[in-house]
Amino acid sequence: MSGSGNPYGGVALRRGALAYLAGRAVSALLTFSAFTLAARVLPLDAYGTYMAALAAMETGLAFSTPGLDWVTARILPEYRMHAAGRAIVSVICRLAGIQMAFYSCAGMVLYFDAEQVASLLRMEAAAPVLSLAGAVLAVEGFGRLYREQMLGALMRQGAAQSAQVVRSGTLAFLLASDWFAGREIAALDAVRYELMAACGSTALGAVLLLRETWSLRHRVAPSGDWAPPRRKQLFKLAVNTYVSYLLAFAYGSQMLTLIVARILGADAAAVFGFSTNFSDQVRRYLPTDLLRSVIQPTLIAFFSRRRDFGGFMLRVGLWFKSSMVLLMPVVLYFIVFGGMGATLVGGERFREAGPIVALMLVAGGFAPLRRVVELSCNVVLATDLYVRWGFWLLAVPAVAVFLLTAGGSLTELIVLIIAAEAFFNFGIILALRRRGYPFELAWGGMLRLAAWYGVGVGALVWSGPLIRFDMPTSIAVCLLLGVVGTLVAKPLSAAEGTLVSDWSPRGARLLSRIPAA
Repeated sequence: MSGSGNPYGGVALRRGALAYLAGRAVSALLTFSAFTLAARVLPLDAYGTYMAALAAMETGLAFSTPGLDWVTARILPEYRMHAAGRAIVSVICRLAGIQMAFYSCAGMVLYFDAEQVASLLRMEAAAPVLSLAGAVLAVEGFGRLYREQMLGALMRQGAAQSAQVVRSGTLAFLLASDWFAGREIAALDAVRYELMAACGSTALGAVLLLRETWSLRHRVAPSGDWAPPRRKQLFKLAVNTYVSYLLAFAYGSQMLTLIVARILGADAAAVFGFSTNFSDQVRRYLPTDLLRSVIQPTLIAFFSRRRDFGGFMLRVGLWFKSSMVLLMPVVLYFIVFGGMGATLVGGERFREAGPIVALMLVAGGFAPLRRVVELSCNVVLATDLYVRWGFWLLAVPAVAVFLLTAGGSLTELIVLIIAAEAFFNFGIILALRRRGYPFELAWGGMLRLAAWYGVGVGALVWSGPLIRFDMPTSIAVCLLLGVVGTLVAKPLSAAEGTLVSDWSPRGARLLSRIPAA
């Protein structure tokens, strides 16, 4: 099944990964440019309003995704490998139609009830901005459906990334035109730009998805005794995933941004929104997010063929560790040089946000773990676990409100987020083990790497009064520490190194403790 005929085999994986990485490299530059430009062309209070509008939009998207994105991710690879073309097209149309109806309803609710939402946030002047965000919600929901769910699960990464580049490029171009002209814009202008970018991307994604379904319509099903997953299983998967989303959203960055905006005001929301937005930008370009559309269908296809949870976890562990190895130098930089980094990204107005950004990046370190935990639950259809553990996290927004109204700071709020993420992820890991699924990530190498970075932080803080670090020097030092630390700590286990050696023997020797051949 690894030949060229397998849409999720080695050849398809390499081809999809190359197309995906090429597109993401371009969209990464454009998205990050748009993020930094928005921080510069919007006044601080307008930036806070813009962040609140985006948070409201993401709230609507979270509530209007009834778990069907994971149903799509779970069954489309199976249908693509085993079903006839008409069956594939039929399931795509049904899943897309249901989700588009939900996105449309959510967009209309925000559009027509914007004044009530603005009053709830104590940001009455933001009602027009929130109303326009309702239109963005619907259009962006359609676009993510076409790009990330359908085209991604079908391993059409080039098509999906083309649509994403159009979105990122349009937004960056519109913001750059204001920055080069020396204009400051209002929050309404920024959301209008979001709508224009979403429209272009969604239109292209729809055309590309239609082309793909047209090419599949006459496909003949391979011989075999495959049967599609039962509807009862899929319904349970959708319900559990949706409930989990709602529970996770209750303490997610969007809800917490809205809480901060209501209690501490637009300026604090701007700092918190800037920190969470930057952390999200970093997270999106870690392998657990960056390669999700390529690797997740491949891992699901691997497990559906072999039913080998140990082999599945070995591959999941590599995916997780690749993200942590890349994230740690960024965390190190902002712990030691936070003010300098925040100024580089957001301008002088965000210099004091450096410590907040550093803490938010530490919290972001749990995002790769959450990705692999959720995927592991879904492939074994144990989605009830993250629903059960998610209910405990309903206390997070209540504690956050109490904390902030009692005079707590953003620092204390982020520490609360870190504690909640640790509780959630490790609780599910233990529950999976009790059910007979040995969730093992070979933590020894990661602990060695974390210890190395701890020494690096101490050395840089101690040398701060003795050595003057400018921007290029500070970045170079952190990158050097990251490279040397990874080579010294060797974060991969022997089994992971053996798997890596199949395609990179030298990389396996450098990153793991397998004996030299």
